[in-house]
Amino acid sequence: MATPVVTKTAWKLQEIVAHASNVSSLVLGKASGRLLATGGDDCRVNLWSINKPNCIMSLTGHTSPVESVRLNTPEELIVAGSQSGSIRVWDLEAAKILRTLMGHKANICSLDFHPYGEFVASGSQDTNIKLWDIRRKGCVFRYRGHSQAVRCLRFSPDGKWLASAADDHTVKLWDLTAGKMMSEFPGHTGPVNVVEFHPNEYLLASGSSD
Repeated sequence: MATPVVTKTAWKLQEIVAHASNVSSLVLGKASGRLLATGGDDCRVNLWSINKPNCIMSLTGHTSPVESVRLNTPEELIVAGSQSGSIRVWDLEAAKILRTLMGHKANICSLDFHPYGEFVASGSQDTNIKLWDIRRKGCVFRYRGHSQAVRCLRFSPDGKWLASAADDHTVKLWDLTAGKMMSEFPGHTGPVNVVEFHPNEYLLASGSSD
């Protein structure tokens, strides 16, 4: 007997006009799965509740287009990086800027919150990766090794490692405790745009322009 073919259908749940110009980045909150944050060329970070049409909060402070946004796991903080190289962190409960982080010399291409501590990693077109203590010390470490723009950063689920993907065709794995590169994966033949850890296993996926 032939196995019946099961077809899955998808439909548009919601459409919003999120910004006055291009939407460059977005992220869904992990805690609730109902909070959406968007960053745009209008220099704003807007927050949305899934299934509700109106913006619930609009965060200002950047003076150049927003390139990357990330929410921390409890959805209490949001970080956004801009084309100018500046990074701003907002406290969502207080609806105010918690900290402005300066140090990169070019576009912020990627950001990621550490899964447990109050740390943020940033990757930039200036080829540098920086680790920031967003509550106290500012930049606490700089990782050097890429020769071109760092396009994507992800912390491992246990918070011990940081993976980076760059235009130099490589993926690098950094040991946060030792403060040095653990491994380099040079298999791509084009710029590496995205990287992601498996949530439960020691697997790392990467996507490239090759």
